[in-house]
Amino acid sequence: MPTIPVITEPALSSLRKVISTLKAATVVSAAAILSQGKSDLEANAAAAFGHFEVVSRQLHLFRKAVLEDALIPTKDNTVTVDVDIDALDRAVDDIDLQIAQTKGALHAVVESSDRSGLEAFAERIGELGRVLLGMVTLIAPSAAHGDAPFLFDQFFLESLQELSQRDWSAT
Repeated sequence: MPTIPVITEPALSSLRKVISTLKAATVVSAAAILSQGKSDLEANAAAAFGHFEVVSRQLHLFRKAVLEDALIPTKDNTVTVDVDIDALDRAVDDIDLQIAQTKGALHAVVESSDRSGLEAFAERIGELGRVLLGMVTLIAPSAAHGDAPFLFDQFFLESLQELSQRDWSAT
């Protein structure tokens, strides 16, 4: 169980970007599911899938940066936490699996004429979010306490509701 010192603040900042991109993917997925026209559906679905790919790329860049930063000596007052490399790799692998499953669930919904599979997609996006937020606990255990966890499945359902009530004729 080899560990590496992870500089907390840059690692958290990088993870926040990944989380923000996942939030964007969630909203764009809702837009894709609600799309009425074929061209809108295709464009929104492609954008959603693209956002999920960006989440994966950002995650792997995060992992790479964490490993590279561990090789650089830190200043005495730098806040670090020892992170199990194997646990980090397992978390990244799990998130990659969750991304693939979430994309599969989104594909099933947008390909369905009646948009069946919404619940399955909401569950997938929720699980992906939970696993991603678990990385925060791994990198900065103290930062994960206090706040209620962000619920990506709830955010997806709220986005779906909000977008469905919007008047798109004015755009």
